[in-house]
Parts: sequence; C-alpha cells; structure tokens
Amino acid sequence: MSKVQVLVACMNQKDDSLYETMNLQTDAILANQCDEYSYKEFIKNNGNKVELISSADRGVGKNRNKALIYASGEYLMCADQDMIYVDGYDKIVESAFEKCPKADIIVFKLIYLNRFTPERKEKNKFKRVHWWNCMRYGAARIAIKKSAVDKTCLSFSTLYGGGAKYSSGEDSLFIRDAIRKGLKMYTSPVVIAKVKQEESSWFKGYNDKFFIDKGILIANAFPKIKRLLIPYFAFKLRNVSKKYNYWKICKLMMKGIIKFKKI
Repeated sequence: MSKVQVLVACMNQKDDSLYETMNLQTDAILANQCDEYSYKEFIKNNGNKVELISSADRGVGKNRNKALIYASGEYLMCADQDMIYVDGYDKIVESAFEKCPKADIIVFKLIYLNRFTPERKEKNKFKRVHWWNCMRYGAARIAIKKSAVDKTCLSFSTLYGGGAKYSSGEDSLFIRDAIRKGLKMYTSPVVIAKVKQEESSWFKGYNDKFFIDKGILIANAFPKIKRLLIPYFAFKLRNVSKKYNYWKICKLMMKGIIKFKKI
C-alpha cells in the first residue's frame, strides 16, 4: 500500500472520473467546490480509496484545508485538477524522503504545457530551501509529511487564491509558515506531473489588481521588511507587461501595502 495520498483542489465534480483523468495511482481526496454539501467514497480496482468531499464554500484555501482535515496518508501531495501525474509518482516521492529523511517538505518539478506566467530558471539539484526563497514555489509541487502538518497545525489562508478576495498567494503563505515553524524543505529535480493550465481561476492578466494584490501578499508575508522588498519584486516583474514599467509596479504594490495596513 502506498504511503502517498494526493489532495486535489477541484471544482464541479460529480464523480471520481478525475482520478483517471489526472492519472492518479494512490489514495486521493477530491476537495470539490460546487453547489452542494456531500461526501462520497469510491474504491478503485487497484484497491485505492477516493474521497469526494463536496462543498459550496468558495476559495481554494478552504478546499485545501478540508482535504488536510480528512487526510490520512504518510506523505501528502497538494494538487490542482489540471495536473496529469507521471507513472510511479508515489515511488518518486517515497524515494525522495528516504534519500533525505530530515526533510519535512520536498518540492518537485512540473512540466507546464501552456504556461501563462513567466517560467523561472531552476537548478537541477537536490537543495535546501530557506525563508528568503521559499515563496517562489506553488503548493501543487510539494509533498509534505502529515506528521509535520499535524505538529505545526499548518493550514492555508482563505484570503488568497481562486475564489478568494485576493489573487494568488495561499500556497506561498502556507510554505512560508512551514519554514517559520521550523520545518525543513528541499527541492528535487525530478518531474512528478504535467500541468495543462488552460485557464486560471485567479489570473486575469497583468492589471492593477494583480500588482496591488502582490503588495498585500508581501505585507502579509514579510511585515517587518515589506517596503524593502517592493523594489526587488517590482524588478522581477518589470517585463511581464508593456503597460507596466518598474515605477508603476512599485507604486501599485505600495498601494497594496497601505491597503493591507488598513485591513
């Protein structure tokens, strides 16, 4: 029996067909955002259990938290419904934790089939992640020990991400909290899935809201050095759109910081 369990944040699912679509091969929880409240359980031919937990609550953070509550695997993988896992991903995860037993979280690689945000260059090696570079990774790339979640009471923010008040960021804050609470995080060069990314529930293009929400996220994540980080993040994003130069991005992010202070 695999030690890995996949926690999928999904929408409008009626059955367990997503299990085959995503090429899942282990126990899985489908945390389903829809218009009803229900619980269904399916046993696959390979003996794995799929739990379909449906709710009318809105927000990816709420969905991921529901999945964490029901989770029972030794290693938990956060997933989105547009992912297609490679064969034997459970062995990849188990092997990575055996290779680095002191790791609480391991970040794996994804192949993006039609990425709508700029791709970051990454080194193909197993390395430690620290607080100053942990927020570059999304939740869909991580595997985390359930024991680490339990002992630190980790949960996702319900203010950020698809269906929430502000754009992306719930996964970045989750990882930041994990690092702050002393969990050890490493990156692995091994690919675990492909991502279709045909559409996004939160990304509506590079507009004022996108950059203001980034400022709000920075203020939330780094309250003591938030203003010092604005030039850094603005420089990183200076070429994403011809409508927004470095100074305009700085100004909008600063608006986000001011807005967060009022909140």
